[in-house]
Parts: sequence; C-alpha cells; structure tokens
Amino acid sequence: MSSVEQQRTPSPASPPQGAAAVKADGTSKDELSSGTPSVLPHVPSDIKRPGFTAHNRKALENTEHRATVIPDPEFFERHVRLCPESIVAAVSKDELALELVESRINTVSTKEKSLYKPVADLLTLISRRVFEHLKFDNHKFPPCLGGKPLVFLDHHNHPLTHFPVGRVEDKPYIVGVIGRIDEYEVASGSGGSYKNIPYYCVETVVEAKAIYGDGQAQATRYAFTSQQARPDRPGFYCLSVRLQAFQVVYSSPLGVQSSECKPWDDWKALCAYMYSLYFPPDDHILYDRTLARETSKSITLGPASWVVQTVDGDYVGASIVFVGDVWGRRTTVFRVRRDGCPPIMIKDSYIDCGRRFQEPALISHIHARGFVQGVVRHISAQDVKNRGNPILFRSQDGSLTRKKSRIVLADVGYDLTYANPVNDLLMAIYDALEVHRTLACDRQVLHRDMSMFNILMYPAQGRYVEKRYAKDFPPPIDDLLAGELRSPEDRKARCLIIDFDNSALLLNAKAEVTQKELRCRTGTPAFMARAVARGAVWSGSESLYWDEKMPVLEGAAKDFYIDLHGEERYTRYNDSKGTVHGGVPPPATTERRPLVKLAQGITFYHRWEYDAESIFWTMYSALLRVLPAGTPEEITETKESKRNLRANWKRLYEHVILDGPEDEDSRALLLKHSERKFKQAFLPLMEDVAGLLHKIALHVEPLYALMSPLPPYEDHLHEAMQRLILQYLVDHREDPIPLVPGRLRPVGDSNEPGVISLDTYGENLVQVNGAHAEEKRPRDPDETDPRPLKRGMRCV
Repeated sequence: MSSVEQQRTPSPASPPQGAAAVKADGTSKDELSSGTPSVLPHVPSDIKRPGFTAHNRKALENTEHRATVIPDPEFFERHVRLCPESIVAAVSKDELALELVESRINTVSTKEKSLYKPVADLLTLISRRVFEHLKFDNHKFPPCLGGKPLVFLDHHNHPLTHFPVGRVEDKPYIVGVIGRIDEYEVASGSGGSYKNIPYYCVETVVEAKAIYGDGQAQATRYAFTSQQARPDRPGFYCLSVRLQAFQVVYSSPLGVQSSECKPWDDWKALCAYMYSLYFPPDDHILYDRTLARETSKSITLGPASWVVQTVDGDYVGASIVFVGDVWGRRTTVFRVRRDGCPPIMIKDSYIDCGRRFQEPALISHIHARGFVQGVVRHISAQDVKNRGNPILFRSQDGSLTRKKSRIVLADVGYDLTYANPVNDLLMAIYDALEVHRTLACDRQVLHRDMSMFNILMYPAQGRYVEKRYAKDFPPPIDDLLAGELRSPEDRKARCLIIDFDNSALLLNAKAEVTQKELRCRTGTPAFMARAVARGAVWSGSESLYWDEKMPVLEGAAKDFYIDLHGEERYTRYNDSKGTVHGGVPPPATTERRPLVKLAQGITFYHRWEYDAESIFWTMYSALLRVLPAGTPEEITETKESKRNLRANWKRLYEHVILDGPEDEDSRALLLKHSERKFKQAFLPLMEDVAGLLHKIALHVEPLYALMSPLPPYEDHLHEAMQRLILQYLVDHREDPIPLVPGRLRPVGDSNEPGVISLDTYGENLVQVNGAHAEEKRPRDPDETDPRPLKRGMRCV
C-alpha cells in the first residue's frame, strides 16, 4: 500500500500580531498567485537569517578554483564588440597614449604601484574617446551611466564601501566609475589614490600585477563581489594588467571567460574592452534596466537602495538582504519595508532553462486546491526583460541557458535559531516534517533541499479573504497538544517552508522508471542526506544498524495522537516481529560482501526519507548552537563541551558533496555517537534535548534502501521522528528550556556567544565561523567532478 493512500488530517501556532500587507502601489491587499486576495499579518521583522560576514569570506575562498580560467583564443570574437577602426586609429596615434605605454607602463620593472597611475590615465583617455563617439547614440549608450564617461581611479589603499550584506573589504587597484570625479574623495597623503568609493559606482575593475600573482584570478574575484553588490549588472567586464601585457575578463551567470594576454600595443584589443563597457555584444547583457538605484540625497555616496520593477508595480526602497553565487543561479533577495506594514521579499535568480520544474509553478500547484499552511506563497512571478527582451545567457555550445526570473513572496518567517523556548523549535520541526510529507503525499512535490535556510519558524502568513484553505491539511502540533482539530482556516503551522528551486514534481512518476530529476544530487551540503551526498545508497564502509523499530508512544502523547490522527494511522506504521519501520532488513548473518554487491545494484534516486534526514541535520545544527538562558554557571562552556561542540560543528559545516560512493561522509560518525557522547557536546541545561537527538539519530542512521521488502510507507522516517518529538513535547510541557534568541554558542576562538545579525538574509549559521554551503545546482547521477560545488554566497 503506497503512502499516497494514507488518510490525511490537518495543522500550529498563531503567527505574531496582524496588519495588512502592502502592494507595490501602497495599497493593503495582495493578489496572490492562486487567484485569491490575502491580508498578511504584521510581524516585528521579516525573514531572519544569521550573520553573513564569515559566510561571505568562506564563499570567496571557494571561488578561487573557478576564478582562474583557461584563456579563450577566440575571446575577442565571442565576448566583446570590436571598436570602430576610427577610434582605434585615433588612440594608436595619440601622443599621450603612446607616452603612457612606451615610457611609463612598459618600463615598470617590479613595483606594481608604478602601474596604477599610468594605466588609469590610459584607460580614462580611451574611455573619453569612446564616449565622444557614442554619446549622441542613445541606442548604444547605457542610460545608467548618466551621460558621463567612465573614468579610472587608483583605489588600492582603501576598500570599497557599502557592500550590501555583511562586510567585504575589497581593494581593487583601479576602478572604472561613473565620471563625477568631483564627488570622489582623494585620500590624504596617498599621492592621488582615492578612497570610500561605493560598490554601486563601480562599472569595471582593473588588477595590476608586476611580476608575482595571478592578476586574472584576482580581477575575477573582484568582479564576483562587484556583481553581488550590483544586482543590476548581469554581466561584468574587468581587466588584468601586468608587465608588457593585459587580459580582458567577462563574468556572467554562465561563469568566467578570459582572453589571452595581449601586448600593450594591441590597441584593437584594448579599445574593444573599453567599447564593450559602453556597447557590449547583444548577448552579453551588462545592465538590468528593471532595477534602478536610489541614493541618499543628504549623504554623498552614502548607502543605496533599489527600485524593483515587477508585473504588479514598482517596489521602492528595496534593500539587498542576500546575495548568491554570481557564476550560477545568482540569487539576490530584496526586502521592501513599508510603514505600518509587513515587509515584502523579492527574489531574483538566473534559472537553468533546462530544469523541468520552476519554483513559481510548483508553489502554484501546491496551493491550487487552497492555501497549504506552512508553505510560502508568491504574489507574482515573471521573466525579467529589458525593453521586452528576456535577460538570457546561453553558453557557447548551447548546453546551458540561464534566464533571469523574479518572484515576489507573500509570507515571511524567522530563522530556527531565534526560537524561545526549545519547545518552539521542536514544534516547528514537527510541523516541517508534517508539511513535507503532506506535500510529497498529497501534492506530489518533493522539496529536496530541506535545510536551516529553508525551514523557518514563527511564520507570518497571509489569510485568504475567500477562505480557500486546503481542507486536507493534517493536524499541526498545536492541535495535537490541545487535543482539538481546528477548522482549516484556523489551523496554523509552526513552520514556513521556502525555496522550491530544487523541488521535483512526482506526478506520473512510476516506480519502475526512475525520474532523471530524482537521480540528480542537489541540496545544501551541510544538511544533505548521506546517500544524496555520495550518490549511492551505501558506501560499503559504514556500519549497518537495524535495531530501532518504530517508536511506540506512551501515555498522553499516544492519546493526543490517536484522538486527532486515528487508531488506523497509528497502527499502520507500527512494526511487527521481524520488521523495522515496516521493512525487512538483511539477516544479521549476512556477510558484508553480498550487501556491497546488492547496494551497487540499487539505482540511486532521491527518496522521501533523505529529506527527513536533512530535517534531522537541520534540527541538530540549530539545537547544537542555540544558547539556553541561564545563570553564568549554567551556560559556561566546559573544556569537554567546547571541544565536542567545535568538533561536531566542524563536521557539519565542512561537509561537501562527495566524489564517489566509496567516500566517507564526515557526519556519519555523529550518528554513531552514544547517548553519553551526544550529551558531551551540549550544555547541561540541554541534556534531555541531546537525549532526544540521540534517539532520533538511531532511526536516521539505518540504510533503509537495503531492506527487502522496503518499508511500505515512504514517510516512515517522518513518522518515527515526529513520534519522538511529540513524546518529548508532552513530557516537557511544564518545563520548557528557555533560550536567548539571536545568541549562539561560540565555535571560534572567542568564548563570547555569536551574535546573529538582525538585518541579513545570509545563509551561514553564525557571524563568526559560519556554516559551509555549496552551489545547489543538481549534480547529474554520473557526474564525478572531484571539485566541491560551491554556492558562493548562499553560498544557496
């Protein structure tokens, strides 16, 4: 009997206080994608994510292997627009240009500082030549440049300012900026070097290396952060210069392309770089004209906000709260605040056109029969276009096409580490499991990226004016604990599941024909199931453990369960003699070699239980780091707790997508820990919570795919985890453990608790020593690239 046949009942706590949502035009109602209007309740803040700085630093470190590229001999034919011969001829005969190259640039020996001023002067000279040629042609001239030429300034002594999220301190040697030279500040005693130029003014960067170092890779890294700070810049040119030569680099959502090194007297190549800054090839889009920058009228070169055009109007005053990997999906999230109204979140990304499933369509499908509590909704979705033309990037061989999409989200929530008390966090996890199994069972949608970043709590969800709530939504944890099944419109999930970019629609999938999508490995590595990380059901080296049968509820917990779910659901999942979660494990006498052969013959695909395992890693990560409220003595780390905390956290945030089935998962050891070892990583106040995690780990560890027959219900692990959480909640209703929201146990050298930034959407878990995450593009079943897939800033 398939789990699709299971009877389903309905869902958690009331969200914080209520007020009306706001449209782009300032009105109080939103037309949601399902066609029903909604009013959003007010929350004190929007989606809350932990700090971004360490996360961003880790991501930048992970860009290095992609920043160095093999030069393309046909770069100037493929990636730039050649400059008119008249401009090239004029520049090549210009006395100042010739002097700069022959007498100052080509004569530099080892001091790369000697390159900065002459290179900047030369590029400014060429820029003005190009500007004069193009300034009367509005079709070619980018309006965002404000009718002024680009000028090149030495900025090597000081970092650029106003990176939108966290702290980045890039010091590119030369920057090309909009030509309002009088507004930029010259650093005192610097010999003409500038300072405090904002990222949003930078149109190109130049890296100079006299002898040592890889200027191309460094210039590309600067392009990475510059594009993160400039969501209106889909494509970005930069320049690497060295003794006797230069290289042109183009950065886009498809990755990085670089020219071969060219000598300084190759005026045609140098002018092509400059000409393309103003008038690039048609398929090398430099600007998204649906985004307009706003700056303070009272502060010169102060912080910037954005005007975002959408199909339902313009959103003004949008601030960037998350930036992603610019050489991939490049997710950017904006927050729009309105006085007296809850915030609106706008998500831009460059989606792979080859993907079968798109997030807006999946969200609409989920809510088609009414609002499903605990799942984000969207107000509008669109392909982003410049003057009617989609912003599209297609690889040279046609294997990858990315288009820019924009989705306006209706619902907001908090990061799990803002829980208070612990019971609230566990209730959110319980409901996340219930919502996830409901989506897979009744909506046939498998999320495939359950993580700390995509499971939020304390949701502020819009209510449907037309009362179109899903009637088949099962009881949430609040209804269970109250012993009363509320009406569909009154049920409130304690969780909010977001980000369906990697989800798969299971409709029409047959058991004997595994969908290709389900064979792809995707997710956030720190939270990814072990089988997904290795692309195989078993590594052959992990121990086999089959001892834990389906948990049996006791006392009031069992009564609550049966009162709302019914006796039939309870007995359906219970084990009989010889079964584990309903499946039959191999006999204890089976030798390892036949099991290895059996595992090798099982085709990997993304099973429901793998998402349940991801929810376990999410739950473990949050509970490991949250700080209980107590006396200084109660929350002081011992040497043992500190050592185990750091070791366990290291196994999580350093986890990567594995190269092959034989590789050992760095987190596997955590599942083998004894209850005593589990507790050693937690503070004494959290001892019972550690015991709960150990009990759940005993059910997560087994390799159910090796059973024959398999567990009959695909949501068997969801059921086991929920039963254990429910039992804990009932047993600890009167003694919840208070937490300090926004404070995390330190994993760095400092003994001070980590502080979560209240204004970021960054996806690491702490402002110091953040979580390691990687690119979430699906990895094909047969892909064996040994390099870890990096997500840049998400690192999503």
